[in-house]
Amino acid sequence: MHPKYIKTIEKVAGWCREVNDVHAAIVLGSQVRSEAPGDEWSDVDILLLVDDPRPYLQAGDWLDFLGERVCGLVEETPLDWLNLTWSVRRVLFADNRALDFSILPYARIDSVLALNAEIHIHGYRVIYADDPEDVTARMEASLAAFKPDRPGPVGLAEVETLVDELLFNLIWAGKKVKRGELWVAVSALNQLAGTKLLQLIEHYLDTASTVPGRIRYEGRFLEQRIPAWLADELPECAAKYDAFDVVRTIGHLLDLIERLAGEICRAKGAALFNRKFEQFKPLYIALLE
Repeated sequence: MHPKYIKTIEKVAGWCREVNDVHAAIVLGSQVRSEAPGDEWSDVDILLLVDDPRPYLQAGDWLDFLGERVCGLVEETPLDWLNLTWSVRRVLFADNRALDFSILPYARIDSVLALNAEIHIHGYRVIYADDPEDVTARMEASLAAFKPDRPGPVGLAEVETLVDELLFNLIWAGKKVKRGELWVAVSALNQLAGTKLLQLIEHYLDTASTVPGRIRYEGRFLEQRIPAWLADELPECAAKYDAFDVVRTIGHLLDLIERLAGEICRAKGAALFNRKFEQFKPLYIALLE
């Protein structure tokens, strides 16, 4: 753990001992991770297991013991299949410390630990618990039952579907430029690069690259896992708020998508679906007029 957060963690543990409805506090994420550990720019993730999360989500004054707050927000993700809502209070302090408190009901501890096992497996630290041995045993049981979601090599049909989605949305963004809807075009194009292109890159890394990296959700540490040629391509994958730059970015993404798909197909000993790209290129040229 980075030294700037040591006192913070001590204060949180002390606060937990004084609050009756907090039953466990667990540090997780980069600050307790052995692989690619956090530094001074990383935040601290703390799982709080309480009787009722609502008071801690509706107001933030309970955080005053940690120092002066600049701003904060609450993020809630409904998990309908578990009849549970994952709630996070994110806080930025005046000395640039950032803390993310996942605040969940203690009564659902087993579901919470199982759901978050993908994060816990990289490291955790119980800083407070009513019954430390019980919480640790439950944590270890959830990790023992955890099966990492490491799918086998992607199939060509899935790659082609992803390429179809990318190409369709590229030309859609270009049409929005033609209509004078620049905000929509830029937003769509940059979001596309952050989602569908990332999926294609991860498929490429699974099939055509030997660069290791277990921590990879949401593009984590992508820059350390990709080859040099791909790193050189990424700066041009996001569009500026400029019609010409949107069209330029579409062309760049088109070339990159074709190369990535080609590398995947070659790694599988299959032919690239060239006809698709041949049909698309005249549509792109029309955007340049």
